[in-house]
Amino acid sequence: MRTGIMEIRITESKRQSKTAYGKQLSGILLETALIWLSAGGGLLLFMSVLTEQERMAPILGSVLLMAVFCTATERMGKYGLYGRLGLGMVSIAGIFLFHGQLLDGMALYWNDMADILGSRAGIYLKRFETAGIQGGDAARMVFLIYLGMAAAVCGFLILKLKFYLLVLAWALVLPVLSGILGMEPDAGTGVIFYMGILLELNLILSRSGRKRHRAESSRAFLTGSILACAVMLAAGILLEQFMPSEDYGSSTLVTEAKKEALDGISSLRYKKGKINTLPDGKLKECGAWSASDDTALSVTMENPDSLYLRGFVGSVYDGSSWESLDTEDAYKQRTLFYWLHQDGFYGETQLSRARALADDDALSDKVSEVDIKNEKADSRYLYTPYEITELPAGYRKETPFADSMLKAKGLFGARNYHYQANGNLVKDFTVLGARVYQALARDEGDSYRDDESYYNAFVYSQDTKLSGALETLFRKELGDGGNREQGHTDYYTAISRIRSYLEKNLTYSTAADPYTGQGDFAEDFLTNTRIGHSVHYATAAALMFRYYGIPSRYVEGYLITPEDIKDKNPGDTIEVPGKNGHAWTEIYMDGLGWVPVEMTPEYYNVMEEADLTAGLEAKGAKAAAIPEAQDEPPAQENIQTHWSLKLALFGIEKLLILLLAVFDLFCLIFIFTVCVLRIHANRRRRKLFESEDDRQAVRAMAGYARLLYYHGPELYSEDAMKCYRKTSVIGEKAAFSPHAVSKEERKDTALCVQKMKKELKKARSWYGNWIMKYIERLY
Repeated sequence: MRTGIMEIRITESKRQSKTAYGKQLSGILLETALIWLSAGGGLLLFMSVLTEQERMAPILGSVLLMAVFCTATERMGKYGLYGRLGLGMVSIAGIFLFHGQLLDGMALYWNDMADILGSRAGIYLKRFETAGIQGGDAARMVFLIYLGMAAAVCGFLILKLKFYLLVLAWALVLPVLSGILGMEPDAGTGVIFYMGILLELNLILSRSGRKRHRAESSRAFLTGSILACAVMLAAGILLEQFMPSEDYGSSTLVTEAKKEALDGISSLRYKKGKINTLPDGKLKECGAWSASDDTALSVTMENPDSLYLRGFVGSVYDGSSWESLDTEDAYKQRTLFYWLHQDGFYGETQLSRARALADDDALSDKVSEVDIKNEKADSRYLYTPYEITELPAGYRKETPFADSMLKAKGLFGARNYHYQANGNLVKDFTVLGARVYQALARDEGDSYRDDESYYNAFVYSQDTKLSGALETLFRKELGDGGNREQGHTDYYTAISRIRSYLEKNLTYSTAADPYTGQGDFAEDFLTNTRIGHSVHYATAAALMFRYYGIPSRYVEGYLITPEDIKDKNPGDTIEVPGKNGHAWTEIYMDGLGWVPVEMTPEYYNVMEEADLTAGLEAKGAKAAAIPEAQDEPPAQENIQTHWSLKLALFGIEKLLILLLAVFDLFCLIFIFTVCVLRIHANRRRRKLFESEDDRQAVRAMAGYARLLYYHGPELYSEDAMKCYRKTSVIGEKAAFSPHAVSKEERKDTALCVQKMKKELKKARSWYGNWIMKYIERLY
């Protein structure tokens, strides 16, 4: 008998041991798989996107082996601890043994990452010198092996310590990185990675219960895993059906969705409402010009002066927008700007540096302290004048904007900053240019001459680009632009001819239609609509200057006008309103730098303007004369170019009818909804008041009386208040007392409700009664 019992116990013990081993093995495999998918797959995607290197297999191998080791030794008690200590010692010894290759591999991958971030996102990191590294492939492999081991250990600790927030943060790294770099990771690897993330989160959450709920936790994990896999599979199938993978990258829907998302994020980060309709270079978003009188910038100057404050600067024109310099092109020029900055030469401060060479007491030489408080303008830009003498602290390194504009740092940009600036030099830039030429002719300013020559070559290579279609159009409209390879047209001739063309052929109006076509914005403005405001004029003029071989850019910013500084004393705050927002063209004058040129007729007399007849004669190719425009354009063309007249003739009635119909429909739906809800509330209240259960009816009426009371105790008479206090006592009795409520008490409560409602209606205005009746549904 005892022998049989012992055999049964031994058999049961073996069975339990096998079950325990089976559970441990399944746990090891499950956790290893999750660590391999989330940590290994994520690191593989991360490195692939950041370095664009293909040999990443060592990462997956080292993550897998380390994950197996960590999950297995965790279940081995003190022997597992010995194993971890042993592996730690071996790893440290390996670091000492292969430290040279490890550091070389890290430097190689760091440089790859720096190149990608610099050329794709404009994020400049310091690069290491790697020219002398030998055995680069071996160094890369050693680094990846150790990186994979570290990732596996981190993944194991996160899983064991149930840091699900870190798992979520890790899942967000890839989309954020892809958005910054504009790159799409491998779709298959991405699906596997996020499958691992979902399963790991499911496991962590399912294990959050107590030990006695292990069975339920296991079922929860299994159910959640099946659901996660089903959702991922269904999403993949639907996405492939509606948008095949080969069409995803070129999909207009996807592109527009990304654009809308980025614009929404930028608006939340940098804008405090809409101060004006400056489009940040997005020309197809540019419609009618509107601006408010609210303060955009508060400017305090030691010596108040009128200034152009640059914000957005566009160098690259693509037919629908102006963009800053391409980040890849700017990254290629980082060495040039590094050495220019070492010499103290910055494109933004060039005008002030040129002033230091000029020997002319008539030119402004007063350096003022300037404080800017950005009230409601776009905070992604630092608004600085052409006369700035030194960049603000923290903005003196190389940037992807190649000295074209200052983009504010920080998550929400910059709202307060300080710098120094000369007085207004723009109004005398022609004289200043002549004085600088004279100084350079006397061999003064050798350092400036050398730096300017290098920067000049960069500017001409970048800011004279023009499409063949626009060149053909300008040849037709402006005549011969000369041979740009031999030199540009002299500045005075170019400015005069462009102004003449714009004045004769185009009409200034703040009421311009947004351009919704697929063609070129400037071409449509010059040949079709022929009506626009400063954004249109500045765009057209910048491109026309390029046609004449003169480097030019499109600028948006704010004007501090002579009227704004009138009667201002040193240190007074100048409030620059949103209506002072403006778009203009800037050109590069050889030897002098960038200067604004006003090409919008409506703004000719707003700012002080330089004498364009002095100092602007630069030898170069001469442009042919512009054909005279017709004195009287066809009447049909006049009608077509004036959008407001066209709207009045063809569309305003339909627009009003549509708006009225939409408004009427909204009113009907609103009235119907309000009435239905009021009827339902009154029916429900009446049902409770008429209940056969006296206790329930009294409770409902007492509660209703309390609502009436809260709408204004001061509105009721003393008699009504006495009645309410009595009703409150009866209501408490009905709610909490075991005693029955009498018919008399129910009747008194009903009379009190009627009295309070009557007095409240009488005390309230018609609007208050309407709100209580239809919105609050009190009666």
